[in-house]
Amino acid sequence: MKRVLSVFLAILMILTLVPFVQAAPSFSDVPRSHWAYKEITEMAAKGIIKGYEDGKFRPNNQVTRAEFAKIMIAAAGVDIRKNKVSQTFVDVPKSHWAFLYVEHAKPYLTGYKSGTRYYYKPDQYAVREDIAVALVRLLGYDRTHKADQDVLKRFRDHERISPNLRPYIAIAIQTNLMKGYNNEFRPLDPITRAEAASLLYRALLDRNDDETKVVFPNPDKPELPRSVSDNFSDTELKNWDTDHAVGTWGVVNKQVTAISTEKNLHHYFLPLIWDEDKNTKRYELTVDVNVSGSDGLGGVYFNGKNGAAHVVFVNKDRVTLARVEDAKDADIDVIASGSYKLKTSNRLKVVVDGDSVSIYMNDQFLFRQQKVKPEGTKLGLYLQRNATKDAPRSITYLDNFSFTAQP
Repeated sequence: MKRVLSVFLAILMILTLVPFVQAAPSFSDVPRSHWAYKEITEMAAKGIIKGYEDGKFRPNNQVTRAEFAKIMIAAAGVDIRKNKVSQTFVDVPKSHWAFLYVEHAKPYLTGYKSGTRYYYKPDQYAVREDIAVALVRLLGYDRTHKADQDVLKRFRDHERISPNLRPYIAIAIQTNLMKGYNNEFRPLDPITRAEAASLLYRALLDRNDDETKVVFPNPDKPELPRSVSDNFSDTELKNWDTDHAVGTWGVVNKQVTAISTEKNLHHYFLPLIWDEDKNTKRYELTVDVNVSGSDGLGGVYFNGKNGAAHVVFVNKDRVTLARVEDAKDADIDVIASGSYKLKTSNRLKVVVDGDSVSIYMNDQFLFRQQKVKPEGTKLGLYLQRNATKDAPRSITYLDNFSFTAQP
């Protein structure tokens, strides 16, 4: 799979000039000799901590609590939802630039309570005890480790640690997430951007303290899914059988598309990994067909077997159900179609029920075709060569896929 993705990225960079792979960040004020060069570079490459527009990282700048909330969102991989988010903190109203970051990162953050009111103090600096709590909760150590608060007594300043945070600080020390200096923990010392990068690197990328050698049991046949949803936030395409894909598929800006350097390859197929052995007669396939200057020419396929399949794709003025017998044959056998005016984003749903196929566009019924013979169990995403051949000027992406099989 990694070989397929690397080939995809290389080809698509040449043909489409889309910057999928970014070079490791380089900051003018973080030379290779800097004590946190590796950590800053790694965390910046992952987008967890970012530099400034002038090309600097400013490693010695202190991090405010608002800024730290944004960092934790990136570190935890939390998706920001803009709707139905209520206000928790008196001093972080919905108009505050960090409101969504603070609310979504709340499970990892510390706050302040006065009476019945909560405060976040977004403009104050994040301190070492705040970071300790965040790292412990980010890694779930507060659920898997028992705090031994006696370890705090090794620090001369342990009484400065906030009482409610002491169990978290103890776990951070026990698990080697954080260390003291000169027999002090310095719980209320503000943390710098370089220190934040270093601590997150240690927590997320550089931990092997739980590693043990194990003996695996005899492998059982894995249980395969009968329903799948994929918004393509994972570039590894774990829901898909990329080893048997036709064409080279990859994720671009959290959408998926395909290309090929084989001039005689006219149809691209990406098979879904699902439980094909259940002889399912009814299932639904849904996907967004997003176009950027193209005529669509993408959608889904089903009844796949031995390189042939039924396909449903969106065109500039129609939605077509057809049969592809050979991916290297440009011709297709059209079975049925319905009039449709192509939009920038087009929600396609295909419902297969025995030999009946129903087509919906943007949640509206379009047409139904009977006597579509079930011929195979392979199904997944489909693109025609012309959907991406003129990239980046015109290209078709697929997004927000879902599959549900009924017993």
